[in-house]
Order: sequence, then C-alpha cells, then structure tokens
Amino acid sequence: MSDEKIIKTAAANAADKIHNGVDATEARLDESVDAVSARLESLEAQLRDSGERLLAGAKEISDAASKQMRTHPLAAFGVAFVAGIAVARLLRR
Repeated sequence: MSDEKIIKTAAANAADKIHNGVDATEARLDESVDAVSARLESLEAQLRDSGERLLAGAKEISDAASKQMRTHPLAAFGVAFVAGIAVARLLRR
C-alpha cells in the first residue's frame, strides 16, 4: 500500500472513532438532560404543593387574626402599637 492510502485509512479510522465518541457523548448528554428534566418536574410539583399549603396556612392565620381582632379590638390595638414602637426603634439604628 502506498503512503497516501495508509494516511487516508488512518484518517478515516480516526474520523470514525471521533464520530463514534461524539455519538456516545450525545447519547449520554440526552440521558442526562432527560434525568434533569424529570427531576425539575418533580421539584416543580413539590414547590407548587408547598406553595398551596403555605397559602392555605396563611389564610387560616389571617382568618384567626381577623376573628381575634373583632373579638378583642383593644388588645389588637395594643399589640399593633407595641409592634410599631419596636419597628421604629429597629429602624432608628
């Protein structure tokens, strides 16, 4: 065989190996992207559920606070007054 054919064969073999490596890497990347995508979907569902529970809890607290303010308006005023003084002192510093 001539030197030219040997070089062409070696180049073709190297190109095939590179192509196979790129294909294998692409397949692994696709699998990784799919795994990350599935994990993100799971996290999104968990965050959505947590957000809904948080909103439900906040609504319960708000309802309870409203009921307490209607039942004990003077105490509610006193708590708000003390909280205002505390915030004012914190903001002065």
